[in-house]
Amino acid sequence: MIVCAQCGERNAEGAEFCGSCGTYLEWEPKPAQQPVLHQPVQHQSGQHQPVPYQSGQHQSVPYQPGQHQPGPEPQQPGAMQPTTERQAPAGHQPRLTERRAAQAGDLICGQCGEANPPVRKFCARCGSGLVEARVVAEKWWRRIFPKREPAKAGTRHRRRGSAGRAIGRVVRWVLAILLLAGIGAYGLISPFRQAVNGQAVSAANTVRNWFSEQVLPVRPSQVTASASIADHGPDLVADNAKNTYWAAPAQPLPALVFTFEAPVTLNEAIFQIGIGEDFQTALRPHQLHLVYSTGGTFDLSLADEPGPQTVKVQNAGGVQRVEMYIVSTYPSLQGTDVAISEIEFFTVE
Repeated sequence: MIVCAQCGERNAEGAEFCGSCGTYLEWEPKPAQQPVLHQPVQHQSGQHQPVPYQSGQHQSVPYQPGQHQPGPEPQQPGAMQPTTERQAPAGHQPRLTERRAAQAGDLICGQCGEANPPVRKFCARCGSGLVEARVVAEKWWRRIFPKREPAKAGTRHRRRGSAGRAIGRVVRWVLAILLLAGIGAYGLISPFRQAVNGQAVSAANTVRNWFSEQVLPVRPSQVTASASIADHGPDLVADNAKNTYWAAPAQPLPALVFTFEAPVTLNEAIFQIGIGEDFQTALRPHQLHLVYSTGGTFDLSLADEPGPQTVKVQNAGGVQRVEMYIVSTYPSLQGTDVAISEIEFFTVE
């Protein structure tokens, strides 16, 4: 830990500049040398210890009471020999520190590319400001799968009690029994098998329709009705002519039956209800209930519009017969019969 002498910020080892104020973190100062003290000369009472004579020094004379002892003569400074010029201390040399591995949230210095912790304001390597530094983004998979925090000290994982294990065992047994019962019913009960097959075919066709947009018309080989009025039989509902129509008394509500030569998958249908230009002179079907030869059913609603309207048909995979029951009708201004000008079925390949 390096403490900045300017602001007191604590910096990590290896940092060259303070993260708070940007001051260069100098090396620790060397301790100053202590001056060498000379040992005092020991004196005896009334005597002076002579100092050995050294060349160029004044020899001391024993002191006599009543006499004045002269001091050393002043010396003139001698000439100085020329010496080499003292070199100035070298400038700052950057230390070779280990680069920090970039982590999410780090600040990348724009001058030297050093990765700095997000709490720093100045680069730890070159001292540049980090106001406009690039922030290291978190990895995409870490955003989706966040890092799991380790368990706190003193805690341990809770284990599921005996009651939870018993409930899980019961649920598994129930699912196993239902699966076996479904397999047995599929093999032994024919209507159930046909319904499952129809649902499977319909689901497969639905998935196939997602990748195909080629719509083809499907023509019924026969059309019958529970009731009809004269000159407006059920075959006129599928003759591809808009100036003809099927009509029947509204009470009880009638039904149409469409039969195809081979099993087909129905995806769409086009309805044109009422009587052509005399749209409101007859009752128009509102809600319809479809029953398929596979056992499946489907309900749909029609808008009270004079022109053609396209509706989606569901659950109609692998059907050979469609029974269409009129459940409700729109009111009429004149007649009491229900009328449909045209019905067309389509499949997708």
